[in-house]
Amino acid sequence: MSNYNRVLIPIDLTLGRDALSPAVQQIVDTSEAEITLLHVVDSQSQLGHNGHTMRLMTELELFGNGQFRRARISRRIEWGRPADCILSAIRVVRADVVLMSAGSAPLGGNALSPVAAEVLAEAACPILLEWAVTAPVNQARTHPVCCAIEFDRGEEAVMREAAWAAARMEAPLKLICALVPGGANMALLWDSAGREREVACVLSRMEGLRDRWAPGAEVHVGMGLPVSVFSRAIRSHRAGLLVTGSSHEALLAAESECPVLYVPSARRMRAGRPDTARPAAYAVGGSA
Repeated sequence: MSNYNRVLIPIDLTLGRDALSPAVQQIVDTSEAEITLLHVVDSQSQLGHNGHTMRLMTELELFGNGQFRRARISRRIEWGRPADCILSAIRVVRADVVLMSAGSAPLGGNALSPVAAEVLAEAACPILLEWAVTAPVNQARTHPVCCAIEFDRGEEAVMREAAWAAARMEAPLKLICALVPGGANMALLWDSAGREREVACVLSRMEGLRDRWAPGAEVHVGMGLPVSVFSRAIRSHRAGLLVTGSSHEALLAAESECPVLYVPSARRMRAGRPDTARPAAYAVGGSA
């Protein structure tokens, strides 16, 4: 668990950007944070015209001033393949978290754009994903944080980040786990006594983790496929944020419902923090 003091935000200025969700605003816009706004162009020739570069820098400045009130803002413009530039910038600025749009997926694909999917698969820091379309948020009420727990050896890191996010948002935390029938658990579909024993076992395991990493959080176990269980929980609790780890099923359960804080494995995060990083090719960087 760590404070997100260095925040990288890739922005496609050609598409524009909507206002950030309240949950994301609370997490990244703090007096301790330094936010780097990054725009990537696909051709170095576009940066050869000083007027064009200055226009892009001005647009980044306007975006930063319009969205953030407390964090310090810096701006970067780079050229190249977007996913490569984002991954390089993560290393260069030593980002604690990346905030990016899930983008638009190709027809027949999953809910993520190719750039978002690649960054999610390779980034060595947590990723905050916002959807192009999300459910309306009632800012007069507190929206809880839902944490999808999957026992894949990453549950402790996910729960720690969820507890930190809930504390930052001053929101209740709901720990959700899916008990999947099928395979060795096929009998749970008709064996009610066995189902109750298995649910009690999972609850006990989750409560042990809860007591260690997230005291006070509520624990819920649902029967069914993970994407269905997590989706029901997000809607029923009207979650303001979903925190999840290695499985993309949980991430996709939040599509168009609430932002997602995706926590990569501890091994990937350790491997991605070398003592030095090679800067990417970039045109302009500066503080607004």
